[in-house]
Amino acid sequence: MTRWPNLAARLLSAWFVLAGICAVAWGAEDTFVIKGAKIFTSGKQGVLTDAVLLIENGRFGKVIQNETGLSVPVKDYSGKTIMPGIVDAHSFVSAYYRLLENTDVITSDLVAGIVFDPSGPEAKHALESGITTVNLVPRSENLVGGISSILKLDRESRSLSFMKKQAFLKISFNGEAIRSDREPTSLMGAEHLLSRKLESMGVESGRNREGIFPQKGLRSLLKGDLLPIIAASDMAEINTAIRFLEKWRMHGILVGGEEACHLSLVLKEKGIPVLMSPILSAYPDRLVVNAARLVREGVTAAFVSHMPEADPLSLRISAMMLCHHGISQEEALKTITCNPARILGISDSVGSIEEGKDADFIVMEGDPLDLGSPIVAVYVNGKAVFTKGN
Repeated sequence: MTRWPNLAARLLSAWFVLAGICAVAWGAEDTFVIKGAKIFTSGKQGVLTDAVLLIENGRFGKVIQNETGLSVPVKDYSGKTIMPGIVDAHSFVSAYYRLLENTDVITSDLVAGIVFDPSGPEAKHALESGITTVNLVPRSENLVGGISSILKLDRESRSLSFMKKQAFLKISFNGEAIRSDREPTSLMGAEHLLSRKLESMGVESGRNREGIFPQKGLRSLLKGDLLPIIAASDMAEINTAIRFLEKWRMHGILVGGEEACHLSLVLKEKGIPVLMSPILSAYPDRLVVNAARLVREGVTAAFVSHMPEADPLSLRISAMMLCHHGISQEEALKTITCNPARILGISDSVGSIEEGKDADFIVMEGDPLDLGSPIVAVYVNGKAVFTKGN
């Protein structure tokens, strides 16, 4: 009569031992150290050489002196270079044709993340190019395009992770939103049309009739729950954007900004950051000069890809070209790492290699701004989502 309880006890004991082994194995997979690499942190520690970096449960741990005595796996990246995962703050990746709603010129109910295809080849290409975080944004052909979504890229579609499902409201004061066959037909008309719409919605909100009307994005903008990200490139468009933000007492972000350097003092004073369009080698040299001036004069600025309108490599190309116009390598690298993270309000999680942040990083053969330096591996949340040859 006593054999069955003893057998059950032995089986239960064996189960706990097996569970313990599995737990240790899982912990070993999620916790490891990196040694031997030159690390561009884009953070307070600057550039680290021969550092030993602890990765623990998907986050960066402390930089330690050596790995001796640690009972966790060691990844030896001697001779390699590590940088933070690239943050692309304005992208149409894997959703380009679904990020434009043609029913109206003001379509603030479109949420970009809903139409994103994580299994598409563009997402895979972006990830293999070192882009780990994207702000997926509605296109610029409408005066108000919809709501952006900030998400992490991953090789597994089921692992799609939103950092902010509703992040910014896309507004366009550039030429793409101006047409001759419907309003707005001019830049001034665009400003007036949007202001009239916001004023009318404010009146309706006062009557407690919000549930009857759509345009939840505009209502969130009025309440301060969403900030505007405004497409504006030349001086007239940028001045219109600044005037709009002042009138409605809003903080906002400019995207495009080809001539923003001519208003750099105003932008810096008002705390308006700029997401700069990518610069390719075939583009006029003045665009690089303008971008370098904007960075040099202290405006918080970052490059974006507008992918698939430009290749994801354009981000590294743009940062590299700044170096040819007097910007240091570290500062240039920040325009595709910590600066876009700061502009998007997610710098507490991504954009730099610092203790407690998500372990998103790229391993490269050589210098991060050397286009001949191939990517060896890409990690998101401490897990390798791309390795060269696999």
